Amino acid sequence: MDPLEVIENISSVVPHYQPVLNSEEYRIIGYEVLGRIHLNGECLSLGPFFLDRSVPAEYKWEVDKEIHKQAVKFAISHPGKPRLFFNIDPNTLAQLHCLEELMENFEQFYKDGLEKNQVVFEFRVNDYMEEINDLSHMILYMKASGYTVTLDDIKTNDTNLENFSKLEPNIIKIDLSDLKESTNHFTYRDVLSALALFARKIGAALHFKGIQNTHQLRTAWQHGGRYLQGFYLHEPGEIFPDESALKKKLESQIHSFIDLAHKKLERQLSFVSWMDSLMEKTVKEKISSVDQLVEFIAKAADEASFRAYVCDSYGYQKSANWVKTGKTQWVSEESARGKNWSWRTYFLSQIMQMKHRKTGMLSDKYRDIETNELIRTYSYPIGKEQYVFIDLDPVYLFENDWLL
Repeated sequence: MDPLEVIENISSVVPHYQPVLNSEEYRIIGYEVLGRIHLNGECLSLGPFFLDRSVPAEYKWEVDKEIHKQAVKFAISHPGKPRLFFNIDPNTLAQLHCLEELMENFEQFYKDGLEKNQVVFEFRVNDYMEEINDLSHMILYMKASGYTVTLDDIKTNDTNLENFSKLEPNIIKIDLSDLKESTNHFTYRDVLSALALFARKIGAALHFKGIQNTHQLRTAWQHGGRYLQGFYLHEPGEIFPDESALKKKLESQIHSFIDLAHKKLERQLSFVSWMDSLMEKTVKEKISSVDQLVEFIAKAADEASFRAYVCDSYGYQKSANWVKTGKTQWVSEESARGKNWSWRTYFLSQIMQMKHRKTGMLSDKYRDIETNELIRTYSYPIGKEQYVFIDLDPVYLFENDWLL
C-alpha cells in the first residue's frame, strides 16, 4: 500500500470495529478499533500501512488521529457506552514526542462525553525500538491519567516476562492465531499456563485474540481468558452489534467446555478414590521395612505407576526408588535415598493437605526431571509422618487422556 495514497485519501479512512466479549457475562463489552480505507471501490485494511517501518511516523499519526476522532464520535452516540480498544504505536509516540498531544486529544473526547473507563490503549511492544524505560513511563502516565493499558500481540514464544512485569499492564493480550489442531498442545499449553500464572501474579487480565475455531476458544477459556476476540466470534464491521448478539453462541460453547471439564474431573476423582482404596488395603499389610512397603505398593499400583518412593514430612526420601523397567518388572534404585524434596514448590502444601485430610491427592501435570516426560504424581499418607509418592506412567496418562 502506497503511504502517499493513504495520506492523499485520508478522508476515505474509516474505523471498523471487532467485538471483544467477556467470559463472565458472555456479552460484547467493547470493540477493537481497526483502520480501513476505501480505495478504488474496495475497503482495505490499514494494518500493512501501520506495520510498515518505512512509512513515516507523521503519516501514521495523522491517520491514527482521524481514526480516533471518528471512533469516539460514533461511541459517544451509542447508548451502551462500550469500551474502545485503540492500537497505539509506541515508536510513533517516541519519534514524534506526541504522547502529550494524544492525551490532550482524549481529554477533549472526555469533555465531549467519552468516559475514561471506555478507553483501552493497546501497545505492541515486540517491535518497540527505544528504551523499555521510556515505554514504561508512557504506560504509567496513561494509567495515572485514568486509562486502561494493554500489552498487545504477545506470542507464546515470548520469554521477556521481566519487561512485561516492568510495564505493569492492566491487560495482557495473547494471539492464538498460530495455534492449530496439529500444534504440540502440551508445550503450547505449558507456555499459556505460565503466562496465565504470570498475569495473575502481576494483577493483569488475559485477553485472547485471533480465535478462529472452537479449539482456540476452548484453549482461551481453559487458560483464564477474561476477554475473547476473533473471527470465529465476530468479524470486524462498520457498526456495533447488539451487546447480547453473541450471548447464546458463546454461552452454549462455554457450557459444553464446562461439561467436558466436569466429566474429566469426575474421572480424576474416581481415580484418586480407587488409588486411595488400593493404598488403604496395602498399608494394612504387616510389612516390617519401608523399602518392602514401597515395593509392595509399587507392584500393587503396577497398572498406573512407573516409580514409587516414601518421604517424611520434612521432604527427606526415606526409601529407595522402586522403578518399573518392563511391563511388570521392578528394580530398586538407591541413588535418591536421603535426598530432600522440600524445595519443590508444591511439596509442603501437598504434605499438609494429606496430613489433615487423611486421603491421597493428585498433583498437577509437570515435566519429570529424570525423563522429561509429562507426568502426574499420586501421593498418600501411610502413617508415622511418612507419605508415599507414586509417579504415574506417561503411557498410562496418554491412554487415559482425562488425566492430562
